[in-house]
Amino acid sequence: WAPAQNVFDQLLQQKVPKVEAYSMLSLGNIYFNNLNTPKKYSKHLQHAADFYKRILAKDKANAYAANGLGTVLAEKGQLFKAKEIFNRVREVSGDTISDSLLNLGHIYLAQKKHPEALQMYQSYMNRTRSSGAQTTSKSQEDDEAEVLLYIAFAYFDWARQTELFNNAKAAPADERYQKCIEYIEKAMKKSKRENVVLRYNWCLAKLQAANCVLQKVNRNIRRTAQEVKNALDGLEESLPILQTMLQWKEEGRKVQISKAMLAGVVSQCKHNIDSAKSHLKEEMKKEQDAETLRNFQRLEAEANEKQRALAASLQKEKEAQELEESEQRARRKMERVTSLVDGWKQSEAAMKKETTPKKKKGDAPPGGTVDDETGYLETEIPGNDNAALFDDDSDSDDDDDGAAAKNTKKADTPAAEEESAQKGADKKDLFGDSSSEEEEMEDDPPSKKRPKDNNDDNDEKDSKKRKVDDED
Repeated sequence: WAPAQNVFDQLLQQKVPKVEAYSMLSLGNIYFNNLNTPKKYSKHLQHAADFYKRILAKDKANAYAANGLGTVLAEKGQLFKAKEIFNRVREVSGDTISDSLLNLGHIYLAQKKHPEALQMYQSYMNRTRSSGAQTTSKSQEDDEAEVLLYIAFAYFDWARQTELFNNAKAAPADERYQKCIEYIEKAMKKSKRENVVLRYNWCLAKLQAANCVLQKVNRNIRRTAQEVKNALDGLEESLPILQTMLQWKEEGRKVQISKAMLAGVVSQCKHNIDSAKSHLKEEMKKEQDAETLRNFQRLEAEANEKQRALAASLQKEKEAQELEESEQRARRKMERVTSLVDGWKQSEAAMKKETTPKKKKGDAPPGGTVDDETGYLETEIPGNDNAALFDDDSDSDDDDDGAAAKNTKKADTPAAEEESAQKGADKKDLFGDSSSEEEEMEDDPPSKKRPKDNNDDNDEKDSKKRKVDDED
């Protein structure tokens, strides 16, 4: 930096306004980038701040000088003031000064605001890629590799901060360690030369990630055998690299990591390898037991399903059988009803056939039949039997009298006439409607009325006989 510093000092003495501002900005950047010079940290930091302030005193709108002053304040620990300056530079420059994005990322990371820091780093990378030019004296690949390392460190610090919970809330730490390893590997690919620091950071991230996986048991966080195996593989891959670095250090080669730190990391890596092997056996046994249990549960579930299907099938068969039986009972009932109806119809037909008069010599007159033995007409008066009681002709009495006359072939005696008259009187006494008839019968002696009754009966019998003869 000495030759460049002499050139800028000479340009500063020319007192050209634009050249003077550029010279002071360059000198400020030179002093700030050499803060690591032994015993000159405070002096160089003060010189850098003085040059930036001299520029702002003449041009308050100089965003580059403001950005430089912000870096000085951030280095002094005045993060709040530095953050305000960087945000102001972003507003004025419209993100044309991409260094302000990178510096804001450092501020957020120092404040443990990891999501904001990651956002600023990503914005810086996108800005530099779109411009196509590096913002430092390094190559584009080296500059991008450096930013990728910033991102990896942000994830690493975020994971370690998450692990401080030391309970189930520390679960995201494992994923953040994996992101850290991913960005370190990207940085290693971007870097053209072998970078021992990058390789050491990669081994350290693998070690921390493996330790995080092993601690999940104590934090009540679920893990798998595959996760433990991946952790073991990372440790076994990192151990030879760390041992090589330690050997280089012992041989006197230029390694930027101290020997004590390398030895401690190697020892811890070996211990974690042994622990990871035992954890892997336990997880594999747990998974085997869990797989056996799942298989048993699956078989039990299948057996239960088959049993339910069988029960459902039996139930359907039972219902079908019950339905068939009920249909059979219904058919039997219908057959019985049909049989009864047919029997009733046959009985009715038989009754009608029996009630229908039989014709031998000729059709009988309606309402009567001829006795085959006697040849007399037998009448059956349908309807209410009480009607015969109210018949004025007293057919039943006449039939009785006519039958007696035919069997005996004798004339009625006065005693028979008196008996018949007495029967008629009794019927009239029981069912008669007027008392005048009774008085008339009492006034007239039976001997006077009996001849007339006998004649009427004989005439009626003769007429019935004639009708029967005519029909024959």
